[in-house]
Amino acid sequence: MLKGTSLEVGYYRLLERRLVPFLAVTGIKPDHLSVLGLLISLVAGFAFAFYPLIGGLLTLVTGLLDTLDGSLARSTGQSRKFGAFLDSVLDRYTELVIYIGVWFYFYRQGSTSPAFYLTFLLILFGSLMVSYTRARAEGLGERCMGGIFQRGERIILIALAGIFNPLVNRLMDSHPGHWMSDIVLVVVLMVLAVGTNLTAIWRFLNVLRNLKP
Repeated sequence: MLKGTSLEVGYYRLLERRLVPFLAVTGIKPDHLSVLGLLISLVAGFAFAFYPLIGGLLTLVTGLLDTLDGSLARSTGQSRKFGAFLDSVLDRYTELVIYIGVWFYFYRQGSTSPAFYLTFLLILFGSLMVSYTRARAEGLGERCMGGIFQRGERIILIALAGIFNPLVNRLMDSHPGHWMSDIVLVVVLMVLAVGTNLTAIWRFLNVLRNLKP
């Protein structure tokens, strides 16, 4: 969704002009940022379970670190297969931990319906397949970067949902059990459940078309 847009270009330009030079001077390596992102995601997942606002803010930090490690690697000539593989694997764990935190938040509210579990299963499966289709396509020498709900967009959505959910709850004066309770998180989770799988299917069909003799 944001790939190739002026917003993305401006964001990376800001990183490379402001944050990357500072980090390069401190001697911090891209791999350090990848590991730090995972550690912060553990805190974000725990925070989401009890305080979605804090969980959302920390999730934004993990997203920043995820883009920052790549920018630092490119700017300092430290791009290596080791770092790329480490970053990709840790990204999967980072996202999973955050979703577990969101799941536990709803579990604490008493949400245990089949639809509740199905939504999270669809999100996890869709997120996995978005990543897998890209990895498998690139393993065959085919570029696969399209689709709306890539990892960056997913992280931003769930982070903003965590931030605005308690604010909307307070504005609506809704309480646990009320039909409007946690409406922001509910809507975003439904969007992710559908959007991630549509993105995976779009990538699947697009790569098949490109690979077809």
